[in-house]
Amino acid sequence: MPAIETARLRLRCFTERDLEDYVRIFADPEYTRYSPKGSVPLEQVREAAQAAYNYFTYHWQQHGFGVWAICDRVNHKLIGQCGLNCLPDSHEVEVLYRLDRAYWNQGLATEATKASLRYGFEQVQLDKIVALTLPHHLASRCVMEKAGLHYTKDAQIYGLNVVYYTLHRVEYQSDDSVYVLLV
Repeated sequence: MPAIETARLRLRCFTERDLEDYVRIFADPEYTRYSPKGSVPLEQVREAAQAAYNYFTYHWQQHGFGVWAICDRVNHKLIGQCGLNCLPDSHEVEVLYRLDRAYWNQGLATEATKASLRYGFEQVQLDKIVALTLPHHLASRCVMEKAGLHYTKDAQIYGLNVVYYTLHRVEYQSDDSVYVLLV
């Protein structure tokens, strides 16, 4: 499975060795606050992190693309997740991202999102990629807009009212500085 390096990040597939760090990140209620299922109770953190890991692995096997582990390029520390995910009951693919709170407000989510979009359009050859968030999650909306996605509509998915952003391949502007693909 491919990995991607950006100026500050390495996006690679999750491994079993990531699980303890992933559980630690998942234990912060702010990490899961805006996820479709909401914050995870502490007694369910390990189970939720394992389920997410299993899903990411399955998705890569089924679709040939998916969600990467985001690691700091300097110290190799796991700091979150970003990548492409097939929406349930749909033919659409979403870009999703989530970072450990210590890495917020540094432009890292935008950097990882741009790399994922480039991979989706140039490698997977997707025609459209969407992004979803709760209407009041302004930081996430900012990431979407900085990455080039455009607000399209309000929608309901995962049983939640969300804002729906899109980017089509025909309007996508490739940025050669965004990443280096490692196969």
